[in-house]
Parts: sequence; structure tokens; C-alpha cells
Amino acid sequence: MLSSDEQGQRRATAYKEPTEGAPCSLACPAGIDIPRYLRLIGRGRFPEALAVIREKIPFPSVCGRICFSPCESACRLVALDGAVAIRALKRFVAERDTGAWKQAGPVARATGKRIAIIGSGPAGLTAAYYLARRGHPVTVFEALPQPGGMMRWAIPDYRLPKDVLRTEIDHIQSTGIDIKTNTRVDSLGQLLKTGHQAIFIATGAGRTAKMGVPGEELPGVVDCLALLRQVREGKKVSLGDRVVVVGGGNSAIDAARVALRLGSRQVTLVYRRRRADMPASQLEVEQALYEGVRMQFLASPSGIKGVNRALRLECIQMRPGGLDESGRPRPEPVAGSEFGFEVDTVISAIGQVPEPSATFGLPTKAGGTLYADPDTLVTPIAGVFCGGDVVSGPASVIEAIASGRKAAISIDRHLGGSGAIDETLAPPEEGAGLGPWVPVGDRAVLPLLPVSQRLPGFAEVELSLPEEVAVQEAKRCLRCDLPILIDAAKCAGCRTCELRCSFRYQQAFNPSRANIGIHRLVGADTEYAISFTSDCDDCGICARYCPYGALSRDGAPMPKASEGV
Repeated sequence: MLSSDEQGQRRATAYKEPTEGAPCSLACPAGIDIPRYLRLIGRGRFPEALAVIREKIPFPSVCGRICFSPCESACRLVALDGAVAIRALKRFVAERDTGAWKQAGPVARATGKRIAIIGSGPAGLTAAYYLARRGHPVTVFEALPQPGGMMRWAIPDYRLPKDVLRTEIDHIQSTGIDIKTNTRVDSLGQLLKTGHQAIFIATGAGRTAKMGVPGEELPGVVDCLALLRQVREGKKVSLGDRVVVVGGGNSAIDAARVALRLGSRQVTLVYRRRRADMPASQLEVEQALYEGVRMQFLASPSGIKGVNRALRLECIQMRPGGLDESGRPRPEPVAGSEFGFEVDTVISAIGQVPEPSATFGLPTKAGGTLYADPDTLVTPIAGVFCGGDVVSGPASVIEAIASGRKAAISIDRHLGGSGAIDETLAPPEEGAGLGPWVPVGDRAVLPLLPVSQRLPGFAEVELSLPEEVAVQEAKRCLRCDLPILIDAAKCAGCRTCELRCSFRYQQAFNPSRANIGIHRLVGADTEYAISFTSDCDDCGICARYCPYGALSRDGAPMPKASEGV
């Protein structure tokens, strides 16, 4: 007969993770509850899944296409079957928008406290949206003819169709926000004098940085952002047959792929570091190579000369040196390694900086970005806040959205509110009821437009996941926000959990190195206890592969550390 202690070990218990939540949500700058919306997709509840996303961001369709997906990099399946395709699933539910989310979370009563926002990019529009939801009258001032900032003017249609962006901006504007386009603001004082109690500067980093080499002012040397804007405006642009793009970020990749779509036959990207050091999305880099862009790594321009109605880009070979402040090897020139390209057009895409006119007399940092308190985004001028790329330098859309949320919180508090901008747009889950898991296969393959249909033209390259694929992909999630339930009475001692755990951590099947242990109870041939080491991070691989249901995910999501366990 088993002792009372042994009987207690057999009863179902919950092993709760020591962290504050799922790593994907923690990695998301906007804090989207990713496991929750994946569960809803897996259960076919697409409108509720979209509502969960919209609780944190007003741009689900945009982020479903162009987000750099830090959530996927943090996914615990990265080293196994491949991270869950979180970004593609965001797009999937956004494309099935029924508008049901609009029925929840009504706009607060009007406060009468006016707010001016300078810039209509992702940071400015996000702040405007949440402040309007809090009842504040908001006016957005945009210098260009249409709102959207870099989303509108610098991201090509093959990545972000204009109508997709316009639809999301229309949703934001429907809260009562007044957007004044073709309206440049040069004076903060004038806005304060006209009754605005708060100002948010979100003018972005919309000017291409100079290469700093002789000859960059020659005809045929093109500013990357100016080129992308001309193309988005539908203007006729001719770059010639031979094009070199200098840079390694997403804008450089966009410029190279745009050049191919404009008819250039030979497009080469020159980057001073290694491919592994590129800040551009690796998926975008792979697609550029697939489409025919050539890449010259560890090379840096040293000058540009006019030659026979063309250009010669002089370069020097580089080699990796010691680590710089970004943690990457610092590129160092190799003496006597000069070489060059004869081309029709050189596109400068080495980075972006804010416009000098957008500083408004505020303190600046290196690169011309504005200084703001990192926690509150306040500036030395009372009632004036700034955020997004004008503070951080060129970053991602999701990071700008997160900055806009932070600005909305601070401005609402400044105006006497609570700063509570979080919304509940989806009903609570009706009990997880997920039960034991089974393996569900590798990461879904993202459908892409065949290269034969891409050039020339700007048809969208990434396509949407089919419904059956999306549902199955969502079910691959390890659901790291739920506790692991242990029912030792169902354990057969097969040790599959130990094998899978050891493979995740050690890349080898070695049960002695696993962070879960199966122990036969004393005096019992078929009775087992299940334990975890202190190194267990609650990934749930064990629950996913348990064939007997002794381990499963179930129950309510884990509480935040501040809420207690």
C-alpha cells in the first residue's frame, strides 16, 4: 500500500513557471497576448483572436505583413520544429475582420482637453488613437499629402499595399481624430497658444543619412527614401540597367528590390559588414537574393566619380575587427584592396536621421535624435512629449507603435487621467479545456508569389495562410502562459518527456540531462512521480509529446508576478 506522501505525488498538481509570462509576449514591444490569440485561432474563433490583437495595437494588418517578429525569435520552438508563424497568423485573422471588435470598449466621455500630434506615422497615429479613446480631442498635423509616415512613403506595395494601410488609418480616424495633411508645424509655441494642453512630437527619421564620401552629390546618386517615395506616389522613375545600393537595412533591401521592379537588369547591394550582421530582415534578404539582387559584403564606398556619362563607385574591402557598441564586429579597411563598380545609379541607403526642422529647439542626441525621458517621453518643455524614430532613430513599426502607446499613457496622466489605455475587446476564455497534446508537425511554409509573377510590377509577394494551415499552425504553440498539469497516475514511465526535453536543451537524446525526471515510486512497479529541476523554463515540450496525458497544458493563464501566484 502506498504511503500518504506517495499518494499525494500521484494526484494532479500544477507546476507554475517562475517567469512573468510567455516569452513571445514578453518580447513583443507592444505586449500583445500572443498565446491567447493563437489559442483562439486554433479553436476557429477568428474575430475574438483579432480582438485580442487590437487590445494592444491599432495596426494588425500592417504588423501582420511587415513586423520584424521579435516574438518569433523568442519562441521556444525555434530550435525544434521552428517558431510558430505568429506574424503570418496575425495577418490571417486581420484579413477576416468582421468588425466585431468595434462593439466593445466604447470611447470615453469627452474631456475637452485638446492634444496636438505632429507626425502621422505609427507612433503618432497610435498615440492619437488611444488618446481619442480616452475622450481627448486630438488633431494630427502631417506635412505630407497623406497620413502614414514611413509606412505610407517608404515601404513598397509588394510588402504593404496602400489600400491595406489606408483601411487601418480609416479605423483609427473613425474615433474622431482630425488629421490635417499638407500642414507643416514649425512652432510649438503656436500650438500651445491655440489651446492645446499637450503636444506629442512623432516626426520620425525621414531623411537619408549622408555617406560622407566624395562625389555623393553627383547626378545619378539617389537618396533611398526619396526614391521609395517617388515610387509610392506612382511617378515614373528610371534608374538605368546597372544599379548599386549602399547599405544593409530594410530600406536598402527595399531599394534594391524596387530597382529590379523598375526594370534595372543588374542590381548589387554593397554592405560594409557580413551578411550575419545585416539589420535587415533575413526573410527580406533571402527574397532579394531569390529575385536576383547581388550582394557584395565587407565592402565600403570610398568615393564616386563620373565616367563616360555613368558613375564609378570606388570601394575598399573591409574585414571584421573588435566588437562595437552594437555588439557586432567593427568593420576595418584592408589596405590596398580598392575596387570599383561602373554603374548608372548609386542609391544611398545607409540609414535615416530626423529632419533638422523637427527638433523645435529641444535637446538632441547623437545623430540628431531628440532627447526624451525613456519612461515617460517628457521633454524639458512642459506639456511637450516626443517619441518614435525621432527619439530612437530608425526602428521598426512595432517599436514605434509601442512608443505611441507609452506617449498616450503619459499624456493622459499629464491631463489628469489614469493613463489606463488597455482595452478589453475579446470576452474571457471559457476555460482552456485543452487536454493532452500530440505532436503537430513543422512550422508552416509561408506562401509566396512565384518570382515569375513578381517582376516587373509591385504585386504583394507574401500571401496569406490557408485557413486549415493557419488553424494547425496556431495549435503548434506550446502555450507558455498556461501551467503544466501533472497527473502522475497516467504516467507509464516511457520517458518520452525526458528524451524530448534533453534534445531541446542538449541537442541530443540524453534523459540524464533533462530538466524533467520520471521516478518509479518505492515498492511500486508501475507507479511514477514526475519532478522538474530548477533549470526548467516551463516550455511545455514534455506536455506536447506526452502520449498518455500525464502532462498537459490547462487552466487559466499564469498571473503576472505583481498579481501573485
